[in-house]
Amino acid sequence: MAFFRRTGSTAKAIRADAARSAQIDDYADSEIEADGPGFALAVVAGGTVVHAAGYGLADLRSRQPVEPDTIFHLASCGKQFTGLGVLMLAEEDKLHLDDPVGKHLPSLAGFGPRLTIRQLLHHTSGIRDLYDEDGVEQVLARCERPTNADVIRTYADLGCPMAEAGTGPGDTFSYSNSGYELLGTIIEQVSGQSYHDFFAKRVFDRLRMKDTFSVPDPRIDDPRCATGYTLDDWDDFIAAGSNEFDNLVGSGPFYTTASDLCRYDRALRTHSLISETSMAEAFTGGRTNGGDSTNYGFGWNLGVQNGIAFADHFRRLEWVPFLYLLLFRPGAQYFRAVEPSRSRCFRSGGCRHRRLSLIAPQLRDRLWRVGRLRPKTL
Repeated sequence: MAFFRRTGSTAKAIRADAARSAQIDDYADSEIEADGPGFALAVVAGGTVVHAAGYGLADLRSRQPVEPDTIFHLASCGKQFTGLGVLMLAEEDKLHLDDPVGKHLPSLAGFGPRLTIRQLLHHTSGIRDLYDEDGVEQVLARCERPTNADVIRTYADLGCPMAEAGTGPGDTFSYSNSGYELLGTIIEQVSGQSYHDFFAKRVFDRLRMKDTFSVPDPRIDDPRCATGYTLDDWDDFIAAGSNEFDNLVGSGPFYTTASDLCRYDRALRTHSLISETSMAEAFTGGRTNGGDSTNYGFGWNLGVQNGIAFADHFRRLEWVPFLYLLLFRPGAQYFRAVEPSRSRCFRSGGCRHRRLSLIAPQLRDRLWRVGRLRPKTL
């Protein structure tokens, strides 16, 4: 019997429709090594969780299995929380999406009045991302364990540099983690709260997402937190440690569980956090000055599969050992899914390791075909 079957059979797992859940389980079994790093998957239909299970291991050393309440680092999937925070403040008329960044971060007025909050959200700002080798060195030269204030100081000291000479805000789409850290600081400046407290008090406590938090937070040492891994030159797993940029907020500081994300999904769907109009804004892709679509909203990648629009996020930074897919299907009343996943241990053609990016579209398609899962009394 495969290991994931044993984890999936715990009291924490949910399988409202045994036959359809079995198809999901079989697909997971075909793609993941049972004794390797795994993932948690939850499917929501009509506001009810109809499938929630863990697959593989959360920690290789202790052989702790993944459960629906395993805590994962969301990494860049957390950008949509930053987008949410900006929209919440916009609804309170405390900022406007087309405000110049320098209005709220005066030390960065050197970027000029054309650089807007909206462009940071859409990754069309054109500013230099400080996550390349030279940028990291520049930031660490100012502080060994930098905060957002050190990122802003670095930009100011460097004269507010753009990514490429001769380009301006809005000219191109260029993914920028540093841009989202500027947004994180704007949330702090405008709200008068720390980034951590803003989301804790206004989102997570309100929704009873008890296992979701932004760093810094002592829950990062919770024994339910999954261990992240990278691969060495011999394709062996190595537990990843902390990183100098771990205290930065805005681009990916959140930890959460599949179970908590189901509560978040319900809040988005019922517009209990922001209005339907603001949700539509979040799910609208940006455009460059030349009119090209970015297919990126406010922290969401946007696409269409099998005729159904979806919004998700999938990203891996070199310093983040986790791989994630966060999937939300706006307008599909019968099916929604959220899936945090991590690390690499997938089978394909005899190769033991496979990046989740290769199976994520297949998983979306498989869930669609298995989908239309109908809720039962749980």
